[in-house]
Amino acid sequence: VRMKSGRQTPPILRCISGKFSRNLIYLTVFCAAIICILVINHLMFYRTNPETFHDHCASWTNETDFVIPGDEKLGMMSLYEISCLFTRYVTSLQRLCTEPKRFGDVDYGGVRICTDRAMAPSPGCVIYSYNHDLSQRFTDQMEEKFKCDVVFFGKDVISSSYDSTSGFIKVLASHQQVISVVVMKLNSRDFKYLTQFIRTLRRMQVKQIILEIHLSPNSGTKSDYVQIMTALRRLNESNYFKYWYDRNWNCIGNERKRNRYSRCWTINMFLKNGDEEDIVISKASDLPNIAPLGTSPIDENEKKKYKNEYLKYISKHQILCKQMLRLGNIVDGGWDICHDVQFRPKPPCIVYSFGINYDFSFDEDMEKTYGCDVFCFDPSMKTADYKHSDHISFYNVGLGDRNKDVTVSGETWKLKTLRTIQKELGHTNRKIDVLKIDIEGNEISTIPEMISSGALNNVVQLCLEFHHYYDLGSLRKLYDIGFRIFWAHQNPFAAFYANGESYSYGMEVYFVNINLAANV
Repeated sequence: VRMKSGRQTPPILRCISGKFSRNLIYLTVFCAAIICILVINHLMFYRTNPETFHDHCASWTNETDFVIPGDEKLGMMSLYEISCLFTRYVTSLQRLCTEPKRFGDVDYGGVRICTDRAMAPSPGCVIYSYNHDLSQRFTDQMEEKFKCDVVFFGKDVISSSYDSTSGFIKVLASHQQVISVVVMKLNSRDFKYLTQFIRTLRRMQVKQIILEIHLSPNSGTKSDYVQIMTALRRLNESNYFKYWYDRNWNCIGNERKRNRYSRCWTINMFLKNGDEEDIVISKASDLPNIAPLGTSPIDENEKKKYKNEYLKYISKHQILCKQMLRLGNIVDGGWDICHDVQFRPKPPCIVYSFGINYDFSFDEDMEKTYGCDVFCFDPSMKTADYKHSDHISFYNVGLGDRNKDVTVSGETWKLKTLRTIQKELGHTNRKIDVLKIDIEGNEISTIPEMISSGALNNVVQLCLEFHHYYDLGSLRKLYDIGFRIFWAHQNPFAAFYANGESYSYGMEVYFVNINLAANV
């Protein structure tokens, strides 16, 4: 007799169990396949290599000018390719405006307008806006500066037949005189009306067009990109050229994450006829010779006088950089680099970064985008020297006008001159591709020393945050040794308003050294 131990599973349960196991396997395989597809798609879209990192799409920058291809070629591009081309196109410039001034709020609710003589709004003009986010300050400044009226479509134009972008364009087409500025806020559903607006330009003249475009790879379709790129190409064919762009702060996504991006852009264009001569920049600085050096003591009344001169000066562009990349965080912590081939960092490149405050996003971008060796300095972090990554080194040292130890909040900081640091790192005769300085006001004493010691002679790009509004002497000397302003970035969190215009404390000012421009 054979004894049976345990209990047998009834046949019906074995059948159900078998089917359940097979279904579970099928479901697992299906889910794994979906996950693989999503991962591959993510890697393809945000793939990183030395030329394409974050949202920079830097591999699209081999040419000096971005040319939007024809409809057939646009249609053949993938979403990744056309979104890259869009990003690089809207963050590039085509013509120089020497005085692109900000009007309205600094953070949002204002725009840049070119105030060069041939491009500026005409006295007594009308400015049309299909953008209800422009502030009351913008309206007041236009009235004060140019005696211009601002017509907000949907507010001042009260008609049930004009309640869309299409209606707005009909209003513009009925305008009999030259229109100084048209501002339009566009979502993907409005792109078709932009094409309609461009057709009306044959019957009217608009001096400046400002477009706020809402579009990103996360929400836009390939059709959206084809539509807006086609419209931008036609604007360029109509002799409209970009002189400014903005990443709107309220549209930043994943600001402190790896795949940070912007969901909207503002691009500013002016009408330039082919027979007009390009702007010629004076070879001499227009700063007054009476301006003091940063180390010279002056009273408050003198400061106010120099402050006005300073604000006018740093708002000007002295040289055209057509391609720019924002490296690091888009809002705070990032910096703009001139990517034009004659100034572009190329390995083996060297970057000095003074003022970190625990944010290495700019430095990491410089390493990954250009393959540079980056040397970071900040005595305020209470961190010993260490290797942050393969190409990023951190030093517990600050920048000073002489070698010394200082006490700050009970802590001892070691400061060294730029020339001393160059010698210690073996870079005395090496080219410094980018020198970034954000040292919270101490630049007032360090800049004169760097100029007099010759430490800036081998610096190609200089990124400075200025905190003092009367140091015209240092600015003039920077000009004399070859540095030209190509860009200025306002801090949206530190706005102030003067002379009927909009500024900010802590202006980021960007220079290139024309003496070190590469022959191309």
